[in-house]
Amino acid sequence: MKLLLLLPFVGFSQQLDADALLDKVVETMKNDAPLQMDYSYTVYDDDGTVLLKDKGVMRLEGNRYSLVMDKMGVWCDGETQWSYMLDIDEVYITDAASDEAQNLSPLFIIENYRKGCSKKAEMQNGMLLVTLQSVDGGEIEKVLLGVDAEDNRLKTMTIFMAGQGYIDVLLDKYQINCIFASDVYKCPIEELDA
Repeated sequence: MKLLLLLPFVGFSQQLDADALLDKVVETMKNDAPLQMDYSYTVYDDDGTVLLKDKGVMRLEGNRYSLVMDKMGVWCDGETQWSYMLDIDEVYITDAASDEAQNLSPLFIIENYRKGCSKKAEMQNGMLLVTLQSVDGGEIEKVLLGVDAEDNRLKTMTIFMAGQGYIDVLLDKYQINCIFASDVYKCPIEELDA
């Protein structure tokens, strides 16, 4: 009899407090820092066609980060961001305070895109899912965050760009409280020019 009473709730997703969950994710990322994780992403156009795929390692500490991938490297020391594109052998330099530069940092995305967004959080298949929906029609329409329910660590992000497709990001193999060389967030330009 008890089993019959539970059947209607299979597949039911529990509604959660999105702001409280995002606060926990941010707190966990800051407590884990400096941290390192495997990073992979796939860029899709509006029709779902794969435009680009890459993978590598992300290091993150506050507003500083580095992404060293197969086809690209990005380093941000909190003041300057360097992006190196292997296929064209060029380095682009950007102010770290710009949205363009910080859009690669999961911490920045969580802390800043939650402002001016409607938020919804729910539990689905053991994963906490948070939807941030833009209310002002900006460049980023929506961000979906997948958070591990046991440790509050961000595992997935899907970023929907207005009229430009979307990006799926997977974060895995967290290593926390790492010790990095002092220059890990700076572009190794000398090595790139060699």
